[in-house]
Amino acid sequence: MKYANYRSVFKMYEYIQPFLKYSMPMEEKLPAGKVLVIAPHQDDESIGCGGTLIKHTQNGGHLEIAFCTSDGSERMNETKAASKILGSKINHFLQFQIRTLSSSNGELAKQFTELFDRVSPDVIFVPFLIDNHQDHIAISKALLKSYKQRKIDSMIYAYSVWTTLIPNVIVDISDVWDEKEKAIGCYKTQTATRDYVKMASSLAQYWAVVKGKNTTHCEAFFRASIQEYVSFAKKVL
Repeated sequence: MKYANYRSVFKMYEYIQPFLKYSMPMEEKLPAGKVLVIAPHQDDESIGCGGTLIKHTQNGGHLEIAFCTSDGSERMNETKAASKILGSKINHFLQFQIRTLSSSNGELAKQFTELFDRVSPDVIFVPFLIDNHQDHIAISKALLKSYKQRKIDSMIYAYSVWTTLIPNVIVDISDVWDEKEKAIGCYKTQTATRDYVKMASSLAQYWAVVKGKNTTHCEAFFRASIQEYVSFAKKVL
């Protein structure tokens, strides 16, 4: 891994080891009404957890998405189209430049604190803390700083984009896979150079086989209270 060193990976495995003794539950719906997704880039939300978000909003749940970086007007239009498919009620555009989240971590943490105060989310989706991109890793570091500034009581669902994670909960997205595919497909500027639909589909099919419950596509997450996730991140990052 380019951005996550081996020591961090070993610490992660040591921390997660107790979770591996239990069978991963299949979660039918999120234990929440109000959900906030932190997306480092405009497309991570659809690739990493789009199916679960669609199921949540179809069941009447509230969804807001915070996009940390911006990448021009064309991608902004793609983001609005994808967000509509996901069912997001409100989008927050933090307007950082791509690959600057690490160097802007203090300001990012401040904006997280303000955002959490405004939204009061029951569940926060973030990239898994060693997801293999510097902007993705920066999200958990900023979350640590934000939590130190202001304690909140939310559940964390960590999702993967660039690095598979060790999950402790799985969501069956078989019935909404077509909608997730459409959401990812909105990002034509990104899928022109990389097949993100295939990437997301392959991973979703893998977890469906792992779970073995007559499913075709699943999303997997590392779920924890924010207190537990912060404690975990302190040991690894």
